[in-house]
Amino acid sequence: MKKSYKLIPSLVKGLAISSLVFGLAACSDSSSNASDDSNDNGKKYGFSFMVENSQFVGTASLSADQKKVVDDFIEIPNKGSVQYFNGSIYVLYVEEMNSTLARYELDENNNMAEKPAATAKFKGTHALMMKFVDKDKMYVEQTLGDALTALDPVTLKEKATIDLSKYIDQKNGAVSTVPNSAVVRDGKMFVAVSQMIDLNSMITGAQGSVIVIDVKTDKVEKVITEDMTAAVGVIDDMNNTMSFIDEDGDIYFYSNAAMGWMDGYKEGFVRIKKGQTEFDKDWVFHLHDAAYAGKKTNNNFLMSGGAYLGKGKFLGFFGNFEDPSNYNNYEWEFVVIDLKKKTIEKIEGLTPTIPWFAPSIHKDSDGKSVLLGHADKKGGAVYRYDIASGKVSKEMDVVTGTAYYIVPLED
Repeated sequence: MKKSYKLIPSLVKGLAISSLVFGLAACSDSSSNASDDSNDNGKKYGFSFMVENSQFVGTASLSADQKKVVDDFIEIPNKGSVQYFNGSIYVLYVEEMNSTLARYELDENNNMAEKPAATAKFKGTHALMMKFVDKDKMYVEQTLGDALTALDPVTLKEKATIDLSKYIDQKNGAVSTVPNSAVVRDGKMFVAVSQMIDLNSMITGAQGSVIVIDVKTDKVEKVITEDMTAAVGVIDDMNNTMSFIDEDGDIYFYSNAAMGWMDGYKEGFVRIKKGQTEFDKDWVFHLHDAAYAGKKTNNNFLMSGGAYLGKGKFLGFFGNFEDPSNYNNYEWEFVVIDLKKKTIEKIEGLTPTIPWFAPSIHKDSDGKSVLLGHADKKGGAVYRYDIASGKVSKEMDVVTGTAYYIVPLED
């Protein structure tokens, strides 16, 4: 069926703040055909283009005509996330208070199947994030369910559910413990949890909390905390863009200090060193302390998601949420954050954009460049950032909606 679209320049203008926090990605079990670019020899990627209250998911090359290929993508709700793993595209999405995970297989040309090979349902909860351990296990994080569900990545049959409600920090007034950014290292999953004091106002506890889980037994080993930042990990649907493991084996989490709305809450990067299961209390990087744009301090400036480049560098956004309209204003700048030197440098060649493009930022499979979505008042595009040179080049014009997820089709 031919679809009609209307591009909203503000991307998500008018949506409630809580809706933005709990999900602006996409997915669904629509039976629309996947894109077929069999005449294009270009490398394909998984894409999600956001159009009003929907997203359209499929695969295409960067040289494809975006306006045409999106017609054959599947239509899905605008809350959820998109990932590639082991020959399949996984989409996890929310409708009302129910969530669905669907696995779409790719053929030899990396075209996405019309219908999912497997699905899993989660009733009465927002499930927004996935974490793959290996070919035998993945996790789905239930944002409003105080739980993690372990699944078989192929059949999507449940293996176990880990109840996180017993770890709610009731002593300090929390009513829910929301799992968010996570990494897997040395057979353990380190999952940041937001101790929510007020879900309606998005008020979190003043310290950072991470739950350490044995992925073989699905048992919680310990809960670790740190007071150098607040709300570490961030509630996001951006597939763990606020956490990563560097080449030294150290784990990093970023906290945006409850989006900067709480007086006295501190933002910044914290880490768990290789071989350790406690926070490194001797290291923290508050972005507010770094020089940027000629200023020695950056009060109310925060980082919003991105991708780890290697050698201690992270590509993300820099801006602030002091004014709620900044969700939709073209005011956020692409930057490279150097965790070793504790510096922040603006990427030249890109105009300011919206922070919700964070899920589009993916390091390409060659390890030499990063793909990222972008939009301003003039329109949208997909760009490539060359890590070695720092130069930016346009890869695709986006005229239908905005590029939200751009996922390399390699593990």
